[in-house]
Amino acid sequence: MNPEADTHPLINDRREIFGWAMYDWANSAFSTTIGAVFLGPYVTGLATAAAKASFLAQHGVAWAETSGQALVINFLGLPVAPEAVVPFAVSLSVVFQAGFLPILGAIADYSHRRKQMLQIFATLGALATMAMFFVTATTWMLGSLIFILANLSFGAALVFYNAYLPDIASEEERDRVSSYGFALGYMGGFVLLALNLVLYLLHEDIGISESLSVRINLASAGVWWLAFSTVTWKRLRSRHATHQIPPGENLLTIAFKQLSETMDVPAKSVAFYLLSPLLIFIWAPLITPTINALISSGNLATEFAILPVFIPLFGPVILLVRFLKNKARSTPETSKFLTAYLIYNDGIQTVLAIASTFATAEVIRGGLELEQQTLISVILIIQFVAFFGALAWGKLAKRIGAKQAIIVSLIIWSGVVIYAYGGMKGDARATEFMILGAIIALVLGGSQAISRSLFAQMIPKNKEAEFFSIYEISERGTSWLGTLVFGIAVTVFGNLRIAILALIVFFIVGLVILPFVNTTKAMEDAKLDTSHHPAD
Repeated sequence: MNPEADTHPLINDRREIFGWAMYDWANSAFSTTIGAVFLGPYVTGLATAAAKASFLAQHGVAWAETSGQALVINFLGLPVAPEAVVPFAVSLSVVFQAGFLPILGAIADYSHRRKQMLQIFATLGALATMAMFFVTATTWMLGSLIFILANLSFGAALVFYNAYLPDIASEEERDRVSSYGFALGYMGGFVLLALNLVLYLLHEDIGISESLSVRINLASAGVWWLAFSTVTWKRLRSRHATHQIPPGENLLTIAFKQLSETMDVPAKSVAFYLLSPLLIFIWAPLITPTINALISSGNLATEFAILPVFIPLFGPVILLVRFLKNKARSTPETSKFLTAYLIYNDGIQTVLAIASTFATAEVIRGGLELEQQTLISVILIIQFVAFFGALAWGKLAKRIGAKQAIIVSLIIWSGVVIYAYGGMKGDARATEFMILGAIIALVLGGSQAISRSLFAQMIPKNKEAEFFSIYEISERGTSWLGTLVFGIAVTVFGNLRIAILALIVFFIVGLVILPFVNTTKAMEDAKLDTSHHPAD
């Protein structure tokens, strides 16, 4: 039995809602300090320096844009553009999420151990983030590998965090509570990033190098994440008594059976699809020599060398497509909304993930070549404005409807991508970037908060963690398809702006699907869904 379980907990309890929302305050340090500001430029800079040093060693001359050869670095044994290292790491981490999060969600729903699993993965993610302090010029690839673990843990913890929303807030309060959580998150990210900026700007005055100040800031996100998570752990109450495992079963076999029921896919197929990403540890070493041989013989373009490595990672993607197809029969409107969300939010997350790389990259590579302190200032503006934007978007959703509010935000996101491609080419590009950042901030929290609260009302009872595990595949910082598209595009074209423009497809698809989603029917279907876990 779970000693903390409360079978009759209060709903709309202000103290518990504050504790729940404080996890947004805690983990937004990872999204902001790591994902939006420091890791991308830092690892890209280290990878670029390593690529140029390798080119010099191989050819005896320094690399230049006019050299006629692409600037590449070996990532997991294969040549990729330095700017593509972090996007590919994001894609790898999210495909692993696609495999593991549904399993963890099913375990949490069955065992009623959401709080404990939130604690485990938040702690693991925070510790991995602290370990980024050890990423240096000689260990630059370590940054990508640690990020994969940290981002996987970040996504796992969010599954259990989001699954609490239907438990702590009534239907009429979920838009407000969800927006409140996002607002606190943006303010938390703002506060830590402001402290990071002070350290970064004063690093010479206090006698440390620029790289050391960046490493301290990277580690600070983990400390912040873990420290403030304790507020959530103290105030969030467990629901229901813990299920006992039946004789002859274990949590893994139970998870596959639960997912089989939810997804209408045989349990053995579920296990194969979800665990297939583990094959990459066998597949990659086997295929890499063949790929390098094809590159040397001229039979494979360097730009596409990384693609064959991703083959084992498509198992979860195939299962996701089957899940959405099967759910289109029992809960068609929820399936349509989730399809639209997974696509348009992938675009949002990719824009956020590559913004820092775009801002600091060389102009000749399609970047803005802004100073790090300028980038941090812009992100601070975004975090601060997003706090009010999240709250305002909750009120807008109440006035015009949640779906309509999301559609408005996607139109604005499309405009952002178009302007990022064609604008910011003159001396005023820093000012333009700040204005564009403020526009992003107005819709950022709102588009995500309203999507989360709307989806929470479309989930059948006792399936919250399972459904949110699918939802989490494209939640904050967990883009996979968008970053894969971006990484391929920047490697093929050698230009960040073309890669950014390619992302508009994600917003257009969302705008095409969303108007056809009947949200009222989706909520009714969720209430009528007869699938459920064994009685408590």
